[in-house]
Amino acid sequence: MPHRTFFSRGIVAFVTISLCVGFIGCTPAEETAIITQLQTALNSLQQNRSLTEQFVRDIKATVNPADPGYVQAMESYQEARESYDHFLDGVETNGRSMTARSMRLSGPAEVRNATADFLADATSVLKPDINTRRIPFQRAIVIPDNLQSTLQKLPKKSRENLINQFDDQIRWRSWGQL
Repeated sequence: MPHRTFFSRGIVAFVTISLCVGFIGCTPAEETAIITQLQTALNSLQQNRSLTEQFVRDIKATVNPADPGYVQAMESYQEARESYDHFLDGVETNGRSMTARSMRLSGPAEVRNATADFLADATSVLKPDINTRRIPFQRAIVIPDNLQSTLQKLPKKSRENLINQFDDQIRWRSWGQL
């Protein structure tokens, strides 16, 4: 439940910020508030990265690479990583470098689904006790719905600084890098 509450508060904050920036302009204090909200989103995305990377490390440390579950988890991770990267590409470029189809395939819901699929596959191959297998992974993954539109409303310099943080802090590393 805490994830759902956090996510709901994040949506309300993004809507509030979008209204402020879009309709009445922002003061320096409001801009600072927007940057703070976006930093919170970055922190959530960092947590997603840490969670998925820990699953990869656990699989690599405990599962034989010849195991079909290992291969399935690796492929599932690749798909989730690609979805995550496409989502971030769209956020960073405000969708300019993406087709309408690729934008639909890499929206927040699709990223959550792909990541949840990987976490489910990883959990299955790690064979934890039955209680752990039933974790609702969808609620554990925080992908801000309005990140792109909120980011685009920032002045260019602030936006570029946050985009650099995306590349340094939240993009997933490849399976081989972990």
